Amino acid sequence: MCRLLAFAGPTPGTFAQAVGAAETADFQRLARLHGDGWGVMWNRDDPELPSLARYRAHFDGQDDAALTRALTACVGRAGVAHLRMATAGLPVEVGNTHPFIDGTFGMAHNGTIVSREVLRSWLSDDSRRGLTGTTDSELYFALVRERVRDGETLSDAVAGVVGAVGSIEPQCSLNAVFLSPFEMVVVRSSTHAPIPVTHFVERGFALTELPLHHLDEYYRMSMLRRSDGAVVFASSGLDTTGWDELPADSLTHVDLATMAVTTRSLLLGAPVLPLSAAA
Repeated sequence: MCRLLAFAGPTPGTFAQAVGAAETADFQRLARLHGDGWGVMWNRDDPELPSLARYRAHFDGQDDAALTRALTACVGRAGVAHLRMATAGLPVEVGNTHPFIDGTFGMAHNGTIVSREVLRSWLSDDSRRGLTGTTDSELYFALVRERVRDGETLSDAVAGVVGAVGSIEPQCSLNAVFLSPFEMVVVRSSTHAPIPVTHFVERGFALTELPLHHLDEYYRMSMLRRSDGAVVFASSGLDTTGWDELPADSLTHVDLATMAVTTRSLLLGAPVLPLSAAA
């Protein structure tokens, strides 16, 4: 149960440049509730050796100068920021802090998957040995990574894992952002996920103190396509007036070379469409 912010653009920039300085500061303030760690990954746009960089910390980011610098000074063609609100019972430690990353791509997740042991059983022995933490989110990431290593595209691997996990636990949220040096994949799959109101209250928050849309559209994912070709994605908590809501049960793909944006339904047999044309 976390907050997500992501951007991709035709030229390198920062989160603050892509989203806006005020909006970026508003995102950091969401760590008041989502205060169990934070992480950022961004695309090092080196034409000879494209790669991802990452920084993460397992404490509250609300007043953390390092998070402020990451949002305002880390430059890349694309980036993903994550604020964690830990699932009850899972430790707050670096190994459980998003984004999860390997040499190919990274991922940040917003949701809870209860069937952790089932997901673990689906992994190969090598993948299980490679886990660094205890979260359901890392298991989600590892399952996608296995499919990519077996030759699937990132989009197809994500869609396959979302379908498999959703079939055994339809009430979970699989909202996530995946990033490689070449593409971004944004998932909105949370139609039946309950809003964790009890979790908010247990953290000492009155319902009147909650950030924007946390009581009615906590798992909403929105997209802004800017006039310069850049695209921004955000979970609820920011003022996204004028943004487009991503369709329920959808996967959105951004080609970082061309900035082409397409969306596909995660429902069986649905078509792939240019999201900009559908908006």
